[in-house]
Amino acid sequence: MSSPTLLCRLDHAELFLPGDMQRRLILKDLCWDIHQGAHTVLIGKNGAGKTTLLRLLHGEAWCTAGSITWFDGTSRSSSRITGLSVTSLVSPAMQENFQRHAWDISGRELMLSGFDGTPMLYSKAEPVRISMVEAMAEELDATGLLNRNIRELSQGQLRLLLLGRAMVRKPLLLLLDECTDGLDARHRACFAEALKRLSAHSTVIITTHRESMLPDWIEHKRYVVEGRLVDTPVPLDEEDAACDGACETPSISEPVRVQTEPVPLVEVENASVYVHGTKVLHDINWRIYPGENWHLAGANGSGKSTFLRMLAGDEQVAWPGTITFSLPEKDREIPFVTLRRRIRLVSDFAQALYEYDVTCLELVLSGFENTVGIYRTFSSEEQAYALQQLERVGLAALAHVSIRRISTGQLRKAFLARALLGFPTVLLLDEACTGLDVRGRNEYLEVLDRLADEGLSYVFVSHYQEDIPTSINRRARMRDGTLEILN
Repeated sequence: MSSPTLLCRLDHAELFLPGDMQRRLILKDLCWDIHQGAHTVLIGKNGAGKTTLLRLLHGEAWCTAGSITWFDGTSRSSSRITGLSVTSLVSPAMQENFQRHAWDISGRELMLSGFDGTPMLYSKAEPVRISMVEAMAEELDATGLLNRNIRELSQGQLRLLLLGRAMVRKPLLLLLDECTDGLDARHRACFAEALKRLSAHSTVIITTHRESMLPDWIEHKRYVVEGRLVDTPVPLDEEDAACDGACETPSISEPVRVQTEPVPLVEVENASVYVHGTKVLHDINWRIYPGENWHLAGANGSGKSTFLRMLAGDEQVAWPGTITFSLPEKDREIPFVTLRRRIRLVSDFAQALYEYDVTCLELVLSGFENTVGIYRTFSSEEQAYALQQLERVGLAALAHVSIRRISTGQLRKAFLARALLGFPTVLLLDEACTGLDVRGRNEYLEVLDRLADEGLSYVFVSHYQEDIPTSINRRARMRDGTLEILN
């Protein structure tokens, strides 16, 4: 019996990020032969180097020591062009790139661009490729997204098309970085079936912080520890082991009962919202009172993210609907300035639009005015307060590190700290635990529970039951742009 084909080889590969004058190694002395059919999951904490390793395997990054070679079916090559041609990658950074540029393309064009590995379609698509795209979309239950503009898609819908884009050409090596984050249960199941069929042709390397979501046909595990690859697991802390993919669904506490007649912080009446001329939200009626913390559920594309953007002032309510805010004001400010400070949104989309290369501390400081970038000098007291918020989320040690040099999960924590500047009244969290490892997820949820104890109200969107904070006391579900109050 012949040995499996070698697809990729790492030979003492090392890597530091471009522009780092101190040349701090992100990946260290990596040796790995990846053979055809050796489907592997990479496991490691936030900041361990998993995402950078996938970028290296894809050809997006390059070795600063050692080497990487790919096999294209006929010969071996160390050219990054070969790497890009034989591999496909799906990652949060890729999704952010499409969101940031907001290209005017359809879902069909997005998937067709995967054959050439380009962000846009630069040539007329061949009929056979169009047929392959339509077949893949049908497998993923995404046919209805092919004719839609990608700027109109939800986070989960865009992620679904990016997965289809990566799989449609059946690459030799398929690289998936936290690939199911943002997908609802139905589309996770569709993707799992499609990926299983594809595994007969493509070798899958996947990273995940949710081992319970791993396909049972992935037999190999490797662990990334401080930039190194090891074959044995690093002992988990007791709190990590207790919650790794097996957390019980938190009980929903009773709604807060207030003796006096309360005034809602936000009141939405008969609100409809149009996005690019399409009605996305339909006659929404909803209130949030002090002490209430909402969990908002719903399928991909049901309108959850649009609802949060409406609350944050990023989407306009169509006449004759209304949205009324009852927020504390310390100074005489125009209403929109007050709104931008008192209602704070944390989401993948908001994170994608923050293009500035700033330190974690500068990112948090920009939260005082909720601006993208730094436009004034901050006092020592303001800087001290920002550092307190970084410490609250466990990132004080990264205060002076560029946000471009930290992991997706660490960046998500930094954006939570940023949202706490300006003394918000209501926090809006859209898939808040995306990219967080088990410990990071637990710490994040604990911060939310403490904030709730301190009087902050929030609306929390997630597709995963294990992500729901224990301080949740109200629930609602979005269905095709309409809101159903559950309790």
